[in-house]
Amino acid sequence: MNKDQLKIKKLLTPTQEDYLEAIYDLTTENAVTRNKEIADKLGVRRATVTRAVKALAEKGLVDHETHGYITLTDFGRSIAVEISSRHKLFRHFFKDILQVEESDADFLACRIEHLITGEALRKFRDLVAKIDDCQYKCGSMNKNREVDQ
Repeated sequence: MNKDQLKIKKLLTPTQEDYLEAIYDLTTENAVTRNKEIADKLGVRRATVTRAVKALAEKGLVDHETHGYITLTDFGRSIAVEISSRHKLFRHFFKDILQVEESDADFLACRIEHLITGEALRKFRDLVAKIDDCQYKCGSMNKNREVDQ
């Protein structure tokens, strides 16, 4: 990532990140998406999507045809993958580890994914990995104990 791309990445708003994530989700199912699909996914009007997509295109994050298809650029895709990864991490933490209801876990993950980066994110990933590893090992040990008794 060059200096200009790093600067753009740091200046993205949470809403713009949500659009990138939505476009990423939609374009993994199909190669392209349209304003209507993005609007439906995010629960916004098409005019709002049009403005957001235009802003993302100006930053070099999406390619779009007027009244046509929308795709992520390589740069946009790299950011969207990172955002999606953070979302999955936090969703897993809330839903699977803390046992928060799925809709609440998804809501919380969506909010937190925009806030934590850098060292705090790395440490949180490590913590979740340790918890997952412990649950796997402890779960295996508990199952073995139940069989022994």
